[in-house]
Amino acid sequence: MRVSTLLRSVVALGLSTFVLGACRKDATAPEPLNIVPRLAIAGDTVIGTQGSIRVFFGAGVNRNTALDPGNFVVTNTCTGLPVPGSLRFSGDTLIFTPSQALPFLTGLSVRIQGILDENNQPLADLPKILFLRTQNPPVSDVSWQTLTSPTSDQISGVTFLDRNVGWISTITGGVYHTDNSGSTFAALFKSAEITSTRDIRATSADSLYMVGSPSFGGSTFSATALFRSVDAGRTFQVVFSEDPANMFSLAVRKRTGSAPEMVMGGSRGTMAAWRYDQAKDSIARFGPVGNNTAGTMADLSPDGANAALVGIQILGPNSAIGVAYKSNDGGRSYSPITLPANTRILRGVSFINNTDAFLLGDTSTVLRVNTVTGAITSLGAANGIPQTETDPSTGATIFYLFTRARFAPDAPSIGWIIGTAVRHLTGQPDVRRGIILITRDGGATFTRQAVSNAPENGLGFPELRDIFVLNKDFQVVVGSAGFIAARKSDTQNFAGLCSFKTTE
Repeated sequence: MRVSTLLRSVVALGLSTFVLGACRKDATAPEPLNIVPRLAIAGDTVIGTQGSIRVFFGAGVNRNTALDPGNFVVTNTCTGLPVPGSLRFSGDTLIFTPSQALPFLTGLSVRIQGILDENNQPLADLPKILFLRTQNPPVSDVSWQTLTSPTSDQISGVTFLDRNVGWISTITGGVYHTDNSGSTFAALFKSAEITSTRDIRATSADSLYMVGSPSFGGSTFSATALFRSVDAGRTFQVVFSEDPANMFSLAVRKRTGSAPEMVMGGSRGTMAAWRYDQAKDSIARFGPVGNNTAGTMADLSPDGANAALVGIQILGPNSAIGVAYKSNDGGRSYSPITLPANTRILRGVSFINNTDAFLLGDTSTVLRVNTVTGAITSLGAANGIPQTETDPSTGATIFYLFTRARFAPDAPSIGWIIGTAVRHLTGQPDVRRGIILITRDGGATFTRQAVSNAPENGLGFPELRDIFVLNKDFQVVVGSAGFIAARKSDTQNFAGLCSFKTTE
């Protein structure tokens, strides 16, 4: 029987048996025992990343020969290297346990040879080679690929004009440019008088907008400003500024036959927003509003008719809730949105279509709001939004906060939510990782995506700060430690055998 056929039989029959007969050396040798070993892998030929491989013997064998590592050789077929581990018997079952966890989707071969029965006769049909693999990863869609970064700073903004031409901005005021789809980036701009730069947005090959903190006279950075470049990011000039104030986000809407309009979210003492119309060179200010509030982000609907603003209200030393406002005149004026009780801190807002927006925040907060009616729907685990969980083996708690969402202009049912997964263990520093969720049904349900060449089986990339979606075939995310990743096709790149090279 061929090995592949043999394994299929094992799978089909659960813990079925296959016979490895014994051959007689001579006519006077004792009658061989009816040895009936079977490969015992729960369910099928898939084991956990540190799961055991079990071989059951239905009658006695010479255990010294079975426990000889040279007679039970496990090889990683992805690397060609032997898998270190230990052998032991439990009853009539021989158990191999790897010394350390293996990557997901690792192919394994098991060579059984040289084992004798209790009469010291060799078992027939040996050597025998069996094949199995480790389990699938928790996230199988590894459509994203890391790009070479020109900086180790936090990248706070990303924008592309087309698949080739794009820019990134760093929190320290640097601007970098690519003309080859992110394969390389060149430094364009850096000023000691500008810092805390956030979103960067392109409206043409020459025109870019960016928000940040200017230092007029070089003494403080208490002011905030909207900056514009008319030479493709080589220099920037102040469009308008406020002092003291902070702008934390920039949403730009390009208009056919007219200059762009945009909204910014932030604070002027308390929560505030701005709307700038370049065609009229006009500024509309909203706020400051609320007590002990701070704005975190504003967004403008694709048609420019509606806007939304979110932020934080501080209730006490260790207590805060989310607050939100909606605008039905393109960001000129706003009214409060009634949120569910005890809504967590809101960190982001992004329009799904011309009327609906996601309000995003701490502890897995994803609220869908109709900015015309104010109606709110909360998304949770049933919608694929990861929820706070505890690792029973370590006691660590993992919780999620979301900051941005973007939908494909050419396929509005496809969109993404990004943010941060935080692993908290008392007495140790928090471990922060990025998270990417994709929807294909307009934001009703989501699944998680990984970055194919990132550690921790594609999930160990830094926390994310911004996402740009050109269309369903081209998206870029950026974040801490200079992280940049792109998805350059709508083909879902599901992980296959040997996709993961490390478990770090």
